[in-house]
Amino acid sequence: MSEIPTKSQIEELFGRYVDTIFPSLEKAVELLSSGKPLTFYLGIDPTGPDIHLGHTTNLLVLKKLIKLGHKVILLMGDFTAQTGDPTGKDSTRKVLDNEQVLKNMETYLDQVNKILEKDSYVVRHNSEWLAGLTFAEIRKLARHITVQQTITRDMFQKRLAEGKAITLEEFLYPLMQGYDSVAMAVDGEIGGTDQTFNMMMGRDLVGAILGKEKIVITTRLLEDPETKKKIMNKSEGSYVSLNDSANEMFGKAMALSDSAILPILTYCTEVSLEKVNDLAERLKNGENPKVLKEEMAKELVKMYYGPEPAEAAVENFTKVFSKGGLPDDILELANCAGQSIVDLIFNNKLALSRSEAKRLIEQGGVKIDEQTVSDWDQTVKVGEVIKIGARRFVKVVS
Repeated sequence: MSEIPTKSQIEELFGRYVDTIFPSLEKAVELLSSGKPLTFYLGIDPTGPDIHLGHTTNLLVLKKLIKLGHKVILLMGDFTAQTGDPTGKDSTRKVLDNEQVLKNMETYLDQVNKILEKDSYVVRHNSEWLAGLTFAEIRKLARHITVQQTITRDMFQKRLAEGKAITLEEFLYPLMQGYDSVAMAVDGEIGGTDQTFNMMMGRDLVGAILGKEKIVITTRLLEDPETKKKIMNKSEGSYVSLNDSANEMFGKAMALSDSAILPILTYCTEVSLEKVNDLAERLKNGENPKVLKEEMAKELVKMYYGPEPAEAAVENFTKVFSKGGLPDDILELANCAGQSIVDLIFNNKLALSRSEAKRLIEQGGVKIDEQTVSDWDQTVKVGEVIKIGARRFVKVVS
């Protein structure tokens, strides 16, 4: 560690993205300013192929910790993803096999590297230690967790009240995540406030097994201040992915509610708080939210692609959505002529399932050459331009 961080640097770390620190802010400041490099980690379960804006708050905190001279581990939950975190779920998650998890992980590091410098962190996989645990070792670990402390979790209480099943595998998820901290002997963990229970399980295990302190830093969730719901929703397909092109990112950001403008600028970017406060004042004074949302969307694209692509995304959006033109980067699909519209949408991953494709058609959300599609079995022809939803366009080519 080249130099001891100042108090203002540490306060800046905790001032914007962080919600709560365990055991206390004072203890975290003491450890972070001790001059000793600490090891922090962020765990991500690859249950899908995308890292979205809701994940970026944690990555921005890691970026600051790296800048302060601390070691950061990005933990791929390739083992825990096969169970799926029950946090916030009112039913058992769909079970993923190892092949699906590996496929989901294919572009994770490319996405993370858009925020963290490639060689500034270490990558680990929790299958390294969890896959090899014996039943005797699991039994020993289980002595540190009680049924009472786990069953009190709100989502389990909700399921019990509704007569829904809770598998023993789900019950053990916090223990698996908690053991990650022990296996890596970390000094701290970063995660959203919805991960507090799981992270505190790791804190308890580190104290009991390793006899050391573990800092838990919970970050603010990206929630709509009006509805209190998460702005990014994977299950509904409404999220901005770090895999999105510049035009897709801009268009998706523009489709968000006006109430998402300030949370995204505050928790998902490094735009100065002075500028965020200025936008908040302009919004309060009645300025057109569309103008402010465009500024937010442009900042996002600039963060991941740079100033020129951000300007081009603005122009593309204006051309397509204000002047009724076609996007410059329209996706061309070959060897699709003769397919049904449902098959084309599903086979090219323009919908998560055939059922979703059918729902889009039923809701009038699919057009071929500006004509609304009503028949699931309508076939597509070479040269046709297909619009799916509000922002996606594809062209059928030979």
